[in-house]
Amino acid sequence: MPTGFPGKLMVMYVHEPSLMTIVCRGKTIKGSWDEFVLRLPLLLEKYNFQPSFIQAEMALVNGYVVGKTNSRSMLGYMNQQVKQLEYDCSLFASYDHISQDILEERMMEYLYQPADKKKPFTTAVEYWKEWMILP
Repeated sequence: MPTGFPGKLMVMYVHEPSLMTIVCRGKTIKGSWDEFVLRLPLLLEKYNFQPSFIQAEMALVNGYVVGKTNSRSMLGYMNQQVKQLEYDCSLFASYDHISQDILEERMMEYLYQPADKKKPFTTAVEYWKEWMILP
């Protein structure tokens, strides 16, 4: 993901279908994976996910299927997220000053229309509340 700072990129890990997003410094999945594994439980804890859910997810994290998607709707969502995050990055003085926490918080509240167009617009937070993972 471009940051607006020449030669400085970030990788976004996006959960389908909630659009929960973890933002890591780097250019590749392989190069940012360890940071993803560190950031995931921090984001889950920050949003008060149930401890048992966090433990279960962290036990499964090395089995996650991570890669590029061919889903046109998911690509559409992600393209919109990239534009928003690139703009957000431009508000920081330098690449080193970019707060990944702020970017992730922004994406947790990012409004999107679910694939089922009969459902109202939602956010990642609302998605997880609907699944009763969040209070």
